[in-house]
Amino acid sequence: MKFKAIPLFASLAACAMAAPAFAQAHLMGGFQTLDPYVGASIGLLRYEESGLPSVSPGVVVVRAGLPLTSFLAIEGRLGTGISGDQTDGASVSAGTFGGAYAKGALALTPDLSIYGVAGIAVTHLHRNFLDGDTTNTGLSAGVGGDLTLTRNLALNLEWTYLPGGNDAGRGYDSNLFSVGVNYRL
Repeated sequence: MKFKAIPLFASLAACAMAAPAFAQAHLMGGFQTLDPYVGASIGLLRYEESGLPSVSPGVVVVRAGLPLTSFLAIEGRLGTGISGDQTDGASVSAGTFGGAYAKGALALTPDLSIYGVAGIAVTHLHRNFLDGDTTNTGLSAGVGGDLTLTRNLALNLEWTYLPGGNDAGRGYDSNLFSVGVNYRL
């Protein structure tokens, strides 16, 4: 299950390293200024385990980032669960989770940019079955987009793969789908 993120991580890393070559081709980076930014988002953490129907507890995430170039930033994230989900008697809710990421961004228009993130994350999940609560650390990667609304405010949409693990011999994965805002300081 963990190996699904490796091809995505490698692709994102290759894109981030190729950013200077893109810049020479007159493409623009997704970070309009090198000002730090903060953001918040809400979303659903989709938990999938072999032999169980998937569940999607609600989460909230805050983030802070610092652009290093117009194409590359570093970002830290912290999140927690705001609701649980259950099916067939199996209940899952998110505890705290967080990560450190490299974020490569490319502007498609002056107001729309796409990006990829890759880094290390830790997730803590509360479960009422088999091994119970679990904490996993590992590679995390995702893709998203930012739509600039004002000079300092952007709408954000993202999908992120979070570290998975093994529950009594059954593998599981978790993915985060979120929508939020970023505010440039």
